[in-house]
Amino acid sequence: MTYERDESAFVGHEACPSCGSRNNLARYASGRAHCFSCDHWEPADDDNSTPRTSKPKGTHMFNLIQGETRGLTKEYGLNEDTCRKIGLQIVQYSAKDDDGNPMPRKGCLAFTYRNADGSTWGQKIRYKVSEDEKTYGFPHAPGKPPLFLQHLWTNGSDKRSLMIFEGEGDAGAYFQVTGGKYPVVSIPTGAKGCLDVIKNHYEWIAKYEKIIVCFDGDATGREWAKKAAEILPPGKTFIGEVPGFKDARTALMAGDAKAIQQAFFNPEPYRPDGIFTLSDIREAVLAPPETGRPWWDPKVTSWTFGRRTGEMYLFGAGTGIGKTDWFTQSIAFDVLELQVMTAVIYLEQPPAETGKRIAGKVAGKAFHVPDGSWDQAELIDTIDRLEATGKLLLGGNFSSADWDVVKERIRYMVHAHGVQHVYLDHFTALVDSSDETASVTKIVKEAALLAQELSIIIHGISHLSTPEGKSHEEGGRVMVKHFRGSRALGYWAHYMFGLERNTQAEDPQERNVTTFRCLKDRYTGRANGNTMFLRYDQSTCQLTECDAPAPGGHKFEPDFPLDL
Repeated sequence: MTYERDESAFVGHEACPSCGSRNNLARYASGRAHCFSCDHWEPADDDNSTPRTSKPKGTHMFNLIQGETRGLTKEYGLNEDTCRKIGLQIVQYSAKDDDGNPMPRKGCLAFTYRNADGSTWGQKIRYKVSEDEKTYGFPHAPGKPPLFLQHLWTNGSDKRSLMIFEGEGDAGAYFQVTGGKYPVVSIPTGAKGCLDVIKNHYEWIAKYEKIIVCFDGDATGREWAKKAAEILPPGKTFIGEVPGFKDARTALMAGDAKAIQQAFFNPEPYRPDGIFTLSDIREAVLAPPETGRPWWDPKVTSWTFGRRTGEMYLFGAGTGIGKTDWFTQSIAFDVLELQVMTAVIYLEQPPAETGKRIAGKVAGKAFHVPDGSWDQAELIDTIDRLEATGKLLLGGNFSSADWDVVKERIRYMVHAHGVQHVYLDHFTALVDSSDETASVTKIVKEAALLAQELSIIIHGISHLSTPEGKSHEEGGRVMVKHFRGSRALGYWAHYMFGLERNTQAEDPQERNVTTFRCLKDRYTGRANGNTMFLRYDQSTCQLTECDAPAPGGHKFEPDFPLDL
C-alpha cells in the first residue's frame, strides 16, 4: 500500500512527536498528519490505523539525509521559516568527480523532494567544487520525480494560478514573498529537461486556471519557457519574467520583492509563433507593395512583379533544352547589373567550366568551346571584370551530392559572405533514389524554409519524368506533374517555370527556339499559363526574346549566321 493523498485543506505546521522538529509536521483538516523530516505519519480522525514513523509496507523507502535547517539569506535570500517549509537544509555530503572518485565531504545545500502524499522521494544536493564550479547529486527513490513543492498544494488548495519556475531557489523566493499562500513549483531537471517533467505531471498542472512559466531571463530560459508553454493547456498558459533580474532568487537577494510579484501580475499570454493580430503587423500591412528585384528578362519581371527575398523559384526542362544556360545568363545579370552577392552550386558541372560559361555570357563569347572564336586575353579580361565585383561564389563540385552538406554550405555562404541569391542545379542530384518521394519532399521543404530563414532567393532546377506521348526533347509540353516529386515541388515553390524545345526538329530554326512557360504563380496567379519564346544567338551567346515559330514548321530567316 501507499499513503493516500490528503484531499482536505492544509491546516498548519506542528511540532513532530517523533523527531521533535518544531514545525515540520503538516496537519490537514481530516486530522491526517505527516512530518517532512522523519516521515512520521498519523491517520485521519476516521481512520483507526496506528501512527507510524516508517512508511507502510510495499512502498519505496528513501533514507533522508538529515541536516540542519537555518536561514540561507547569503546563498538564496531565504529565511529560516521558509527553508523549513520548503525543505531546504544544510547536509553533509560527498559528491563524485568526473572519474567517479569521491570528493571531500562538506556541508551542502539540499532540497527535499516529496511525493504528492508528502513522503520523501529524494534530495537534490548542490555540491560546491570551487568558487566558480558546482555539481549536483540527486539520491532518490525509484520512479519519476515530483515537481519541487508539489506536495504542498493538495486538492484543497487555491487552483486559480500556478507558478512554474526553473529552479528550486526561484520557487522558494516566490514562496517567501507571497507568504506561501499561492501554488508554486519548480522543475527538478532544470529548463532543458522540462518537457518530460511537464508531460509526467500534465494532469495535475492542467487543473489550474492560470499557468505561468517563469524560467531564467536569458536566451536559454526564454527558449525553453516557450517550449514548455507549447505543450501546456492553450488559452491559460502565460510566460513571465522577473523584470531587471535573471531570476527570482537574484531579485530576492537584491531585496526587490516587487519584481518577483511582477512575474505573476504581468506575464505575457503564450501565443505560438506565426499567429498575429493586426496590431502586430499593422506597419507591414500598410506598407505599399513594391516590385522585387528584376530578372534578366523584362517580360518575366512583369509576370512575377520581380523577385522577393524568402522565395524559391523552380525551373524544369528535358535534357539539353537549355535550362542551365538560362540560369547562367541570369547569374551574369545578377552579378554585374544588380551587384547582388550570388552563389552558384552546379552539381554536375566543374566550377571552372561554370566560371567560363558565366564569363561567356558577359563577353558574348563561348569560352567553354574551343572553336577559335575567342582568345585568352578576352577570357582573362572578363574573369578580371567578374572578380572585381566580388559578388560571385562558386560552391559546386562537392565530394558528395548530399542535401545536408549543400544546406550547410548555403547557410555558411549567407552568414560569412552575405550571399543573397542562390542558384542550385539541380535538386534531382540530391535525391535519395531508394525513397525518392520522401527525399524530394524533405529537400524542397527545407530549401523553401531556408530561403525564408535566411531572407535569400533560391533558384533551383529539377529534372523531369518521362511524359506520355511526345518527349520533352522533341518539344513535348512541360507540366507541373512532370517534375520529379511534383506534389512537394508544387506545394513549396513560389513560381515554377518550364522550358520546351524540339531539339530533333528538321528545321534548324525550330530547333533553336525555346518556349518559356509559367507553370505556377503563387503570388498573384495571373502569370499561370503565360508563355514567351527565346532564341539563342550564337554570335553573342545570349538568349533573346523572339516571335513564336511559324505554324506548320514554316522556316523563318535568322538575323544571325548559323554555323552548322
